[in-house]
Amino acid sequence: MSNKFNVTHVLDLVFSIQSLIKMPPISLHKEALQVYIILMLNRSIHTPFESLEEACLQFNLDVATILAIEESCYLHSQLPVPKAGNLHLAWKFAQELSHHDQFVNMLQVSSLVFNIILTLIEDHPIFKNTSTHPQASIEDQLAVTLFQMGRSGNGASVEDIAHIAGISEGSVLNYTKCCFTAIEALHGLFVRQMTSAEKGVEKKWMDKELGFKGLWREGWLMYDGIIVVLYHKPALNGDAYYTQKCNYGLNIQIGNTPSNLQSVDYSHGLTGSAHDATAFQHTTAVLHPEYLFEGDEFAWADSAYPVDSQTIPVHKRPASDDPANTIFDTAVAHLRVLSISLWPSYQHHFK
Repeated sequence: MSNKFNVTHVLDLVFSIQSLIKMPPISLHKEALQVYIILMLNRSIHTPFESLEEACLQFNLDVATILAIEESCYLHSQLPVPKAGNLHLAWKFAQELSHHDQFVNMLQVSSLVFNIILTLIEDHPIFKNTSTHPQASIEDQLAVTLFQMGRSGNGASVEDIAHIAGISEGSVLNYTKCCFTAIEALHGLFVRQMTSAEKGVEKKWMDKELGFKGLWREGWLMYDGIIVVLYHKPALNGDAYYTQKCNYGLNIQIGNTPSNLQSVDYSHGLTGSAHDATAFQHTTAVLHPEYLFEGDEFAWADSAYPVDSQTIPVHKRPASDDPANTIFDTAVAHLRVLSISLWPSYQHHFK
């Protein structure tokens, strides 16, 4: 039997010990460094240098090799991944009025809204860097972000989005992160206290929708809860995220105006098992009602919410079976149904 030092056997022994004592896995770079250091030890023991000059040359070579391992992004050759997306068709759709519906189908907004969002975020510093490799255009980054927000189910995977956009999966994540950072910087511009004039616009809208004037017009705000579905059950306290729809998620409360769906108030952080009535207690309408309401003003809500001076929900059974209450509940449901169109954007944001 040969007594020659075998690097492969040593590595097998090292990895066996790691698996037995459940050491955390190491990166490929660290593994390569370990192998090379063991190789250096093996060489020093079994093939000692014959001269100082030879030792210095080998030392320089070893240092250069270790630096190359640490500084290389990839230790194996990487073949370029073919990319040929078709998201650029959105710009052609925008140029022809008859094709605008195709633009909306791809990016979920009209070309006018797209340009408004672009104007609002294009000066944000997140889109500027001093790198020699410039960022993609802000138009492309926003297009990828909006396209991703409009997808659901299997079509929402990062890999599928990357194929459609003709970019890498990492770019999809980076583009979305940059755009949401810039959009969130506008939070105080849009989610804010409404002025008396703005409330007046909402109350006039209520008069128009109802066909008469009365105290109903004071309900200028609408609340509802949505569930942001999680990919799988969380490892910590997973049962708390289980919802009545047999999935796992987070409870988000949204307060918006009826005429233009502007978000005025929201709360998040509670798990999917939390009832809307419980989650609603963390909103501004409950914690600081004076910030939102004046005089007889109140918010509309569904039957899951409590009745108080600032919240009027529809009736629960058996009260909802009364014909007079049915008329009331139907009218309120008509007023509230528009707020549902806000849900997809909130659900994507918290994913």
